Amino acid sequence: MKYRDSDYESLVAFMRINWSPEHAIYNKELFDWQYRIDENGLSESLLLIDNGCIEGFLGVIPGEYSSNGEQYKGISFAMWIVSEKYKNSGLGIMLMKEAEKYNSVCLTLGCNLQVVPMYERMGYSYSDHLNRYVIPLDVNGYVNLLKDPLDQASIEQWLSDVEARLIHLYSPISNITGKKLEQLYIKSIQHRFALSQYRSASFWEWRYINSAGYKYLFFGDPAVEGIVVARVDRVYAPEESVHGTKVLRIIEIIPANADVWEGALDHGLIEMVRGVLSWGRNQGCVAADYQLSSNRLEHVLESIGFKKQNIDYTPEECGLAGLFQPFRYRVNPINFVWKMKSNEDGFQNMEVNDIYLVKTDGDMDRPNIWPLPKGWN
Repeated sequence: MKYRDSDYESLVAFMRINWSPEHAIYNKELFDWQYRIDENGLSESLLLIDNGCIEGFLGVIPGEYSSNGEQYKGISFAMWIVSEKYKNSGLGIMLMKEAEKYNSVCLTLGCNLQVVPMYERMGYSYSDHLNRYVIPLDVNGYVNLLKDPLDQASIEQWLSDVEARLIHLYSPISNITGKKLEQLYIKSIQHRFALSQYRSASFWEWRYINSAGYKYLFFGDPAVEGIVVARVDRVYAPEESVHGTKVLRIIEIIPANADVWEGALDHGLIEMVRGVLSWGRNQGCVAADYQLSSNRLEHVLESIGFKKQNIDYTPEECGLAGLFQPFRYRVNPINFVWKMKSNEDGFQNMEVNDIYLVKTDGDMDRPNIWPLPKGWN
């Protein structure tokens, strides 16, 4: 059956036993935000009920998706829990198949490596990582966030090359509207990628502008150079010296000039991203990162000074910690699976570089710790 708002307390009790005793998602406001419950209390998430008791939960984030300019109903799987009583019974897969019936696009980011073979058997395509690009903004602070000791000279040279071009500073804008951002998405992304989440005005308002999880910041002009969406993250490690260290997380880079996706260099876009990095450095951020499924922005990022981090956290100077709240040096890269129902155009066979996915298209950018220390959000 579909999850209802009245099921919340029972669901949390179930998750405390079968998933985690404590978690940020047990805050009702965060839960409602993540799963986008509509006004009548219904959602796309599914419950497995036995004798009036919750025995399973498939948490899904509903949305619209675009494939080559056409819109489709879709979901992102965010949580999949079955009680010990029903493990290995096949009922968990039945929940997934039920959700798939009503959605043309199904995907998930950050899936457990143990279940990847199951997804592949069910017809999903698989990529073992989002591309992650990193850049230092302070030598000492950056080095402290590397897992392996490193001669600072290489980071000093890297940062010196970056700093020489951080001339202008861009400040966050406050007058952005969901409608303007939807228009930018249509102009820049919708017709350039085989698959992306349709970024409607309501999407922008829900996911970023009115986010219950983080304070997202907007930079740029949708009609001129494009938009950067970012937020300031802090290391949560109360027992370690790095506790409270700031990192600039760049979530979206959407150029106004759609030809950038085909290899064009847009100097206005490049200067804007550099200006965002200057702002982050002025705020005390020691590093910045950005993640995207496609590599079609790599030529822009490299011209700014970003370097790609491989899935084994190499090369050494790119080994920036993988998780900041709670702080962990090494985590599994954000992988993803996707499936689109077969039709005459065969959209399900799309290439990874023709897919636009960032962390926020699943549940990879939501709080793991709540509430955050005062002033952190």
